[in-house]
Amino acid sequence: MTAFMDSLCEFVQTGTIDRCALREARTAVADTVAVSLAGWYEPSSQAVRRAYGASEDPRYGRSGLDIEHEALVHGTTAHSLDYDDVQLTSVTHPSAVAVPPLLAIAAREPQVRPRVLPALAIGNAVNAALGDAFGFNHYDRGWHATSTIGPIAAVASICHLFERDEATLRNALALAAAQCGGLQRNFGTLSKPVHAGFAAAAAVRAARLAQSGVTGAHDVFGPRGYFDLYGDPETALRAAKVRFPIDKRLISRKLYPCCYATHRMIGAAIAAHRQVGDTLPYNARITLDVPYGTMRPLQIIDPKNGNEAKFCATYVTAVALQQGRVVLSDFTADAIDRVTIRDMMARITVIEEPLETTTPAGLNNGAVTLSILAGNKLIDQQVCDAYPGSPEAPATDQQMIDKFRDCLEVYGRAAPSITYAEFEAGVDELTR
Repeated sequence: MTAFMDSLCEFVQTGTIDRCALREARTAVADTVAVSLAGWYEPSSQAVRRAYGASEDPRYGRSGLDIEHEALVHGTTAHSLDYDDVQLTSVTHPSAVAVPPLLAIAAREPQVRPRVLPALAIGNAVNAALGDAFGFNHYDRGWHATSTIGPIAAVASICHLFERDEATLRNALALAAAQCGGLQRNFGTLSKPVHAGFAAAAAVRAARLAQSGVTGAHDVFGPRGYFDLYGDPETALRAAKVRFPIDKRLISRKLYPCCYATHRMIGAAIAAHRQVGDTLPYNARITLDVPYGTMRPLQIIDPKNGNEAKFCATYVTAVALQQGRVVLSDFTADAIDRVTIRDMMARITVIEEPLETTTPAGLNNGAVTLSILAGNKLIDQQVCDAYPGSPEAPATDQQMIDKFRDCLEVYGRAAPSITYAEFEAGVDELTR
């Protein structure tokens, strides 16, 4: 057996979770529920509900579906706006995959609710450990890591929730690994959020089949296994050095509803807006110098809809420069065709640094530099090295409350409104 598998199993079964990790897990649950409500009527969300005959009720346990398909629905809605949290090392959206299965189970089995937050914290640590093992190469090759890492982390959460024995845990991990997949090629389409739904459903399926007696390799991380197939020659060596628990804050909170790779660009652009405001010269040119790997998910040049605009570096930068903020309403059909924004986009050049040494581990490397020039004169320059909402620049409690309220407002435009107090009570009901 590999040391990684042994330490993972020991951690999932006996790992202790401190209060900080539990607070982070509680925030992750609230964040996931909020962005899921905001995305409830997005095209991807409606299409998945329609395909499986789910009800319009966003409350867990009210979909009319079994746990597996409810996890698929809520995993999709949680990722439909690309507003859900991020793990920078694994380059994943961990909570959109792990939270839906846990809450779908908790809605039906109240006795496990006190273990939901510890289980989520366990899964988050597994997610980060897999990211540490892979480095950035896995993502850089075109995998959607939310779909390749997410099922394993989420099934670890489920097994901790139910206190499964080691043999069942190993089988569940093997069954989850057998379902891992997801391509960045689908970014900018409705398939991307469905990837998160697939991963959430895969975790439920793996846990259920393992508990029913379906066996798998008892060390899926061994030779010719998960790491060898999805990673590179160095992955197994890095995995051998990973130890549990991981002593760091694991999750980055999204403060803007678009691909996280754009958020340092937005941070720099908002800082520039504070300096130049509406005085930007008509002939100003804007240059974005970004670290290697930043542009991997940002392949959209001319967005035709709001979903594509979330993966367009020049669009979100132009919005942030002009408005000093980026909000949900900036990704509607009308918003993306604003003449002033399109004009600004045409003046923005993005330059990605070449790879000079080894591939960096995760997205959190280097810094984004935004420069505004008029002729040969430098008008303003802003540098953003820490991702907004990341452990290095954490979101404040008020920023998260503002985000939750914005999400509830968006949901309330299409359905009966939910008050902030009702929202908080709903989260507490499933996690206590």
